[in-house]
Amino acid sequence: MMISDQKGSLRDQASKLRDRRGSAAADERRTGGPLEGKPLEGGLKPPFVGGTPNGGRVRRLAVTSGKGGVGKSNVSLNLGLCFRRLGRRTLLVDADANLANIDILLGINPKYTLADVVLKGKFLQDILIDGPEGLRILPAGSGVVEMVGLDGIAAERLERSLGDLEREQDLIILDTGAGISEGVVGLASASDEVIIVTTPEPTAITDAYAAIKVITARNAAVKLYLLVNQAHSREEAEEVARKIKLVVENYLSLSVESLGYLPQDPHLPKAVSRQTPLLQAFPRSPAAVALMGVARRLLRMPAPPERTPAGLFRQLFVAKPPLRGATR
Repeated sequence: MMISDQKGSLRDQASKLRDRRGSAAADERRTGGPLEGKPLEGGLKPPFVGGTPNGGRVRRLAVTSGKGGVGKSNVSLNLGLCFRRLGRRTLLVDADANLANIDILLGINPKYTLADVVLKGKFLQDILIDGPEGLRILPAGSGVVEMVGLDGIAAERLERSLGDLEREQDLIILDTGAGISEGVVGLASASDEVIIVTTPEPTAITDAYAAIKVITARNAAVKLYLLVNQAHSREEAEEVARKIKLVVENYLSLSVESLGYLPQDPHLPKAVSRQTPLLQAFPRSPAAVALMGVARRLLRMPAPPERTPAGLFRQLFVAKPPLRGATR
């Protein structure tokens, strides 16, 4: 009788183990890997998707928009978390000089910004913020624009500190301001890749084209991506992307690659109200799932050739990229 009971217990344990394995396998199929789509624990990094990232160098990605209110900062923050969940060391630079939003979205109050490093002698470690899931955040704010073109000892000190920080990353996401002001254009054009965020609104579409025109006038070599946010359907998003790509090709003789779209999602304003990133508040929401898809798509794309051996921060603070002409 005891042997029969033991056999029954062993069968139950084996059945439970098979169920757990089946559930884990289903999770892997759904998320693309055993750790993708889940917070990293204990500082562990899951395997890189598609091999060694970026050929051993940091990938610099600016997120910008021609018009405010299109969800640019939410895209920047949650995309940063996507990259972390895909195993990339990621730095998010909050560089919106007029309306820094990353701190609001996270419910934090940065004590210092980059300006304090130069003007008040603070160390970079004093201003860096440890964000969710290992995402590092650099609150630059108005300090970025004020310090463009620095020279002398201040620039040298800042460049050295930021250069060390840059070399520790796989990706740097630069959340710029909206519009086509000199500060925004300078920041976006200093990056190797730029994501233009737009919505289906006619004014947002027009302003997205204006941003592309001005940024590429400063840096024609920048790699352009288009992301349609708050779309009601795939068809609507594809039509918006088609219009913008057609105008850019016809009038600027340039190409812009579509990253797809993010659906209009009622979970997003709820996450904003909670001051919690969408990926953490509602990880299975339509927009969160779509963002993970965008992150994977970006990582599968080869990084563009490095325009200069100097880092992003040197380009920002020491020498402005030359203006190539205001019109095309």
